[in-house]
Amino acid sequence: MKSQALQTWRVARSARLDNLLAAHAQVSGATPGRKWDTDELNHAILLRLAAEFQGFARDLHDECVDAVVDALGLSNSRLEDIIGIVNLRANRKLDSGNASPGGLGTDYARLGLALWADLRTRYPTRAVKWNQKLELLNTARNGIAHDDETKLQKVRSAGWPMTLPTARSWRSALDGLAGGMDTVCRTHLDTLLGRAPW
Repeated sequence: MKSQALQTWRVARSARLDNLLAAHAQVSGATPGRKWDTDELNHAILLRLAAEFQGFARDLHDECVDAVVDALGLSNSRLEDIIGIVNLRANRKLDSGNASPGGLGTDYARLGLALWADLRTRYPTRAVKWNQKLELLNTARNGIAHDDETKLQKVRSAGWPMTLPTARSWRSALDGLAGGMDTVCRTHLDTLLGRAPW
């Protein structure tokens, strides 16, 4: 079974990304070679990719928090809200910044989960690549959103131009990361709570 967050990532969030890719194909044509300048569409795809992944990570964190609060077996819903909102959701990095590797690590640590260590244990090679590509995506996102050429140059210098192939590579990495996060969160909560949350 998969979390609702992962199901939404794979269906609704994926459909929104696919719509942008379809618009890109309409503008650029189906054959190789650039027919129109697609830089701004590439930027839009990268911004949307970062936004959709941040939404997924926040949804998954919410599901994890709900599972922990539910496991406490409190009969007072206001008390459940206080514990969930004040102690586990308040001042989340996901609510005020990008879904950066460091921010994710901080937010999921509130649940007792060493997110990146667990990902590296379960997916040794892939987790390192996921981390690197997520960091690059967020640097690109900030460069685009804040019109910061220095950040964009940093990403390009690392070998990742703001192109459709880059967006596709990063999306593929985030697909893997989303599935990996779902698995390590489920495993962690199963161990912590004595039952799988989803």
